[in-house]
Amino acid sequence: LGFRKGRGMGRDKGGTGGKAAAAREAAEKKAVADAKAKGVEAMEVRHILVEKHGKAAEIIEIIKSGKMGFNEAAREYSMDKAGKSGLLGWKRKPELDQDFWAAALEVPEGKYTEEPIKTQYGYHIIMVQARK
Repeated sequence: LGFRKGRGMGRDKGGTGGKAAAAREAAEKKAVADAKAKGVEAMEVRHILVEKHGKAAEIIEIIKSGKMGFNEAAREYSMDKAGKSGLLGWKRKPELDQDFWAAALEVPEGKYTEEPIKTQYGYHIIMVQARK
């Protein structure tokens, strides 16, 4: 899915390190595992869509550095201008590319993919806002 081993999902804003961060990461991983185990019917997602892997990686670094938030980067860089600030809204599995859905399942709520996700449409940076 394009995730690097040993790295968590990105945040819209930076966090702190130490034991609190490790506990938070463990809780987020458990929440993702629990959601996958019970079955996710729909997810509220945002995305940034670009043509090139390198451009997506560059945008991820801009967001991680704090120079721009996810929503601002979506307005600035995404080829998909249909959704405001990259918002796709609530989507069910049949409504999304299978690689997009699979990658979104791995993202804790409120976070985004740290690696670009390739689909038939291009490269995505995916943020999951909520699941049901």
